[in-house]
This record gives sequence, C-alpha cells and structure tokens, in this order.
Amino acid sequence: MIVEWTNANRSKLVDLFDSFKVGRRIIFPALFQNRGIIWVDSIESPKVARLQMSIINALAGDSTKSESEEIIKMINPHELVFFSNSGWSDKIHDIWGDRIGIQKRTMMSPETLNNDHLKHLVTNLPEEFTLEQLDLETTRSLDENMSMHISLFFGSPEEFIDNGFGFCIKHAGEVVSMASTFTPFIDEFEIEVRTEKSGEYRQKGLATIVSSALILHAFERGFVPHWDAANEISVKLALKLGYSDPYPWEAFYLKKPEDP
Repeated sequence: MIVEWTNANRSKLVDLFDSFKVGRRIIFPALFQNRGIIWVDSIESPKVARLQMSIINALAGDSTKSESEEIIKMINPHELVFFSNSGWSDKIHDIWGDRIGIQKRTMMSPETLNNDHLKHLVTNLPEEFTLEQLDLETTRSLDENMSMHISLFFGSPEEFIDNGFGFCIKHAGEVVSMASTFTPFIDEFEIEVRTEKSGEYRQKGLATIVSSALILHAFERGFVPHWDAANEISVKLALKLGYSDPYPWEAFYLKKPEDP
C-alpha cells in the first residue's frame, strides 16, 4: 500500500534518490527543504518512493516491487516523470503502453563555463534594451509565459524573491526575455530561460545575454548553475554559453486518451 510521507525529517529517503544522475538540483532541495509531496511503500522501511514537485515526478527505489505499479498508476496525464533506473522505464512502458509520451532532454555540464567569455556575451546587449535583476515589482508583472515556473514551483512572486533569483531584459519597460532559477535550491540549480514569442525579439541574442548575466551572478554568490535542455535550440544556446558534454536522456508523461 502506498502512503504519504508526512514526517518533516526526510533523511531516511535520501539514499533512495541518491542514484539519480538527472534532476538532482530539483530532487535534493525538495528533500532537504521539505518541499513537494512524497509517497512511499512503507513509513518504517521505504523501498519505493515518488517525489512530486507540482507537475514533475521523480520515481526512486526498487521498481520490481508490486508497489511500484501502484505509484505509477497514481501519476496524472501530462505530468513529467523521470526515474533512478531502467527498471522504472520498463515498468512504465508496460503500464502506460501506447499512451506513453516521451520528452527527449539533454543535460549539460557546467564545468567548462568561463567568466571572461560570459562577460563578453553580456556586452552584446543592443542599446534599445536594458538588463536588470528581477525585483518583486517586475516579478509580479510577468505574464504567464514568463512566470509559469514561478507559480508552479515557488507559489508566488514573494516566494521566488525569497528563494530564487533571476535577470530580465526589458524593451520599452516590458520584460521580453528572462533567465532564472527553475525551482527553490540550496547551492546548485537548474536554469529556466524564456523569451517573448514575438518575432521582433528573436535572433537578437537576448536569451544568451540574460542567461550569461544569471550565470555570472550565480558564480559571484558561490552557486552552480546547471542546464538541462528540452530541445535542440536550448542545447545550442547552452553550448554557446560554454556548457559542454551533452548527455541525452528521456522523461516520460502519460498522454490523455484524446491526445494524438
């Protein structure tokens, strides 16, 4: 039987998630800061666990146990799922069948980032734009496209300012590109980048500039900024910034019956 873990002390669960190669900057802050919801097969001696952070799920532990099937069946359509071993992949394929959706992703290494290179990239800002660190007023004014991850993972602009940070580029006083911490973090985080879809703001290097500013600020504060790309455009941007060693991986989601 699957039960919710309600104890604020989650230290007993750390070993279950320690084998993850991807998503660690999301998983471990959630564990240590008591964020998200966790389900387990046993409070006394957990062998299977599901960590849910809004629409993201991390499945850990022994995928051969019968409770793993119960945990998979709890996941709602269009929630992203990743896991600690290939056994979970096989189990998800068996249960979801042709309703399984696959999101191909690429994790990048920050080991080759270079301050001088990033500082040079920032200097390419066109003069009609301004580069700023996100404050509370600007965060509150962001549209849904820009702020979706803030509402999902921080809950409010106030929580974002307290537990994250970001930079934005403005044109005529409006935010047209931004880069920020994706979720609450400890000392390492994933980067979220957004640029207005309007064609006039594309192909101007805005995402490169705002991401560079965010990374430089992170380094100044002793934080490690990680990059996990959801498409080839994001991979190319990461390489331009100085990330390296692309590592392809897959996350799954359950399609709705009416999905193509």
